[in-house]
Amino acid sequence: MQRWAEKTGRSSRGFTLLELVIVLILVGILFSVAAWRLLPLRGDAEAAHVATVIGSLRSALGLTLAEYVLRGQYADLPTLDGSNPLKLLQDPPERYLGVVAQQDIDQVPPGYWYFVDEAGLLGYRVRFPAYLVGQNTAPVHLHWRVVIAFEPGPASVASGAATNPRPTGLRLAPQQAHPWPSSSPSTDWLP
Repeated sequence: MQRWAEKTGRSSRGFTLLELVIVLILVGILFSVAAWRLLPLRGDAEAAHVATVIGSLRSALGLTLAEYVLRGQYADLPTLDGSNPLKLLQDPPERYLGVVAQQDIDQVPPGYWYFVDEAGLLGYRVRFPAYLVGQNTAPVHLHWRVVIAFEPGPASVASGAATNPRPTGLRLAPQQAHPWPSSSPSTDWLP
């Protein structure tokens, strides 16, 4: 039985240069289309990461509040105002730098969490600021603060002045709004 190359008189040396160029052009086109479709997902992934960390911190604050209430430690709740909420987590986010001085926040690398002790702010430097609504590529820092929600006492309702406020909750309050586009899967962490 004769082989095909022997029948046609062609030797089997591999691809021709033209075939190789066509394959490279097709691979390049496929790569550029895939990159064009996948690159915007970086912003969605970052928004999901931030929302997940903030959600975990809010849960930890809720559990801490429950612990204080069960122990009857209402008077100690004000010590949590402006505290570092990442201390409540068993494992902080992988990219957590720790406490950073206010004047050094511009040195924080993109995609890292930090805490500014003197201001009581939890911060995150956005890794891909171009995906925020109304932003360009300038560095963007998002900040949150642990605040205590108070309920006026019964005497203060009648007089119109807050005389004996009672703490009713803890919340992680965003200090500014830099929302990701509405197509992002989870931006409910914003005000």
